[in-house]
Amino acid sequence: MWRVLAYEDHSNGLSQEEVVKQKHLNVRWQILQALVGLMVIAVMVSACSLSGNSSSNGTSNNSSSSSTPSTSSAVTPAPTHSVASTPPVSGTPTGKTVPANEVKPLVFNLVYNDAAMNRDVLQMYTPGSPTYHQFLSTQQIVQRYAPSDAQVQQVTSWLTQNGYTVLSTDPLHSAIKVQATVGNIERSLHITLTYHTFLGREFFTQSGDPKLPANINGLVQSIVGLDNFAFPVFQPPFSISKQTSMASADCSKYGANQTLTRDKMAAAYQINQLYQQGFQGQNMTIGVAEFDEPYSPTDVANYAACVGLPTPNIQNIDVDGHLAAGSGEGEAAMDLELIAGLAPKAQILDYQADLQNTNTSFAQGLVDVFNRVATDHKVQVLSVSYGSSESTFTTSEMQAVNNSLRTLAAEGISVLISSGDCGAFSLRMHNIATASFPASAPYAIAVGGTYLQVNNNNVRTSEVAWGGDDHAPVCQNEWGSGGGVSENPGFTRPSWQVGTGTTTQYNGMQAVPPVTINAGISQPVTAPNGLRQVPDIAAAAYPNIAIYYKGSWVASGGTSAAAPIWAAGVLLVDQALAQHGKALFGGVPEIYTLANHPNGHHPFNDITSGDNLFYTATPGWDYVTGWGSPNFNDILQIELTQ
Repeated sequence: MWRVLAYEDHSNGLSQEEVVKQKHLNVRWQILQALVGLMVIAVMVSACSLSGNSSSNGTSNNSSSSSTPSTSSAVTPAPTHSVASTPPVSGTPTGKTVPANEVKPLVFNLVYNDAAMNRDVLQMYTPGSPTYHQFLSTQQIVQRYAPSDAQVQQVTSWLTQNGYTVLSTDPLHSAIKVQATVGNIERSLHITLTYHTFLGREFFTQSGDPKLPANINGLVQSIVGLDNFAFPVFQPPFSISKQTSMASADCSKYGANQTLTRDKMAAAYQINQLYQQGFQGQNMTIGVAEFDEPYSPTDVANYAACVGLPTPNIQNIDVDGHLAAGSGEGEAAMDLELIAGLAPKAQILDYQADLQNTNTSFAQGLVDVFNRVATDHKVQVLSVSYGSSESTFTTSEMQAVNNSLRTLAAEGISVLISSGDCGAFSLRMHNIATASFPASAPYAIAVGGTYLQVNNNNVRTSEVAWGGDDHAPVCQNEWGSGGGVSENPGFTRPSWQVGTGTTTQYNGMQAVPPVTINAGISQPVTAPNGLRQVPDIAAAAYPNIAIYYKGSWVASGGTSAAAPIWAAGVLLVDQALAQHGKALFGGVPEIYTLANHPNGHHPFNDITSGDNLFYTATPGWDYVTGWGSPNFNDILQIELTQ
């Protein structure tokens, strides 16, 4: 989870130095310290963690140019392969074995016809292709790429015979959710589950490589849930202004101290020009993903009231467990308020996963939420403000999540994911450069951050890259826009990730001190490295955005503000496209089509000043802000000519 909440200062404006120097102490911070300790050990052996199955991103330069969609009622079983790589935790103290009667949930992800699906999705995003923007329904995806009913039943039968309780099989035939006792899991997969405790945090991992019968191994792509090493990082507000009543908001404080209001952001990014054309989200639906994070309907309603809007139409959807209403840490409040403000007439579906109380890993939660969104096929856009360093996920986990994102891209659903708030150092330690996942997934639209300033006449006066070093030993989500290169060898650089700036070179050995991809082994980061590069785009993230939280106005930000800003704007573009009989905006390749073929328009504000503590904002694409912040009306005009 990525965001910063800062003091509302009633006497002075918020300076960047004041924001980043503020500290907070609570139990969540202790958990964060524990995670950092684990991560440092993890990256020391990261070379081991990068082996195993490669994720299919389907976007290599060698992809077939065939434009005829593939049709299949079954898949060819995959060759024998590892279904769950081991998390990078070598060196951590080994604790007790997990009790045999403890129940764990797992997801068995099924093999798809990857070659055909990758090829077809690429053609959906290739201008001039006969299937350009011809997105697919759930039924079409199942028919063309998924295992047959008989193959799904074959896996299901093996699971039930081995003591698993089948909770659900998603209609996409892509995953089977199960639960079983640890004893059954260990016996059927020939592994051991072990608890580790380090700096006060307990987590479990697998020991050994899971083994399945050959006829089942060929149908199972991966198993997710055999560890919970990666988890979303929470950071509560630094402070809030003192205000006693939550019954109604003091609207006089909305926008105080030059904080960004809804109208200022709408003007800066041409969203107000879409309003003038009648597009405010009518008959459109947008999704938000939340993990262990509830929200207070009162906070959201008070925000809307001060903006001058009716209470937004929000429907909560339980994916893993149930989250009761509550203030949370401020993330959900910010996501929902920004979307409700910028797309005021849209329906909002809040896909919620209660990871902690359902004993669900973060990776499994991501798969569950993305698969549910794809199965429902109700939203046009999904906003995701959560992530963690790639180093905390296994390659099989990342593969499973990316495959779910691929399905959403095939359906034309835009998935905007925050790129992180620790600059180039998503591991939260200085000079260790890692990208944040799932933003680094090839099928994600990774959203970085800027420092946007707008005057009281709603005129955009300045926008630079968001970044600043307070020299704290551990990042507390204040170092700036996440960006860099993936280190997952399965995430090869997509064929569409081209254009001015995408080949700008960096070498960590040229920095003082050197910037490496791990701790303990001096392997410098190099970019480009032939793998996925992030972010793709950016928007306001410096914590000067007015948000209502816990009965008070706060100054908030982070790339988890940038993601919902982009999501709301894309939804309004989709509404306009639909009115003109056009297809949805769709997935991440469309960003690069816009950048490389603007047709005389200016889809992005090119950010050329600032850095994220290692990479620098430069003309064209860069590792800090991607192509830049949006001009949504220009984006619409380009899309209308496609």
